[in-house]
Amino acid sequence: MTIRYQEIDLSFYYSKDNEWIEGDFELDATGDLALTSLYQAAKQDVTNRIRTQRTDWRSHRMIGGNLELLEGEPNTKATAEKGKAMMIETLLYDGRFSFSDLSIRAVPIAINQLQYYVFLNVGENQELIIQQAAGL
Repeated sequence: MTIRYQEIDLSFYYSKDNEWIEGDFELDATGDLALTSLYQAAKQDVTNRIRTQRTDWRSHRMIGGNLELLEGEPNTKATAEKGKAMMIETLLYDGRFSFSDLSIRAVPIAINQLQYYVFLNVGENQELIIQQAAGL
């Protein structure tokens, strides 16, 4: 089997008992470090990009959602669109994802908070859904 390394990664965000566990490596049935499926790799990449700041990625200056820059902004449609644009920019930066496969929706969930939903067609007849809160 040929491994396409741009589509897999070590599994460090994984699901156990329908709970999404973040930040720890997973082992496969043989005791080796588990690799991701196409879906899991995309979910990890989206999560990493939108939950980090650009200064976190020294070699990739355009990767990072920078959503902390929304803090202190009013909870308006313009602010929601600004956050959406920041996420689109980091997700499309290096061609990892395609604009035609991407959809982001912002939903106000409190007077000072937006919830973003990221939908991505990852080629396995599944849509990836990432939820990301942004405090304003």
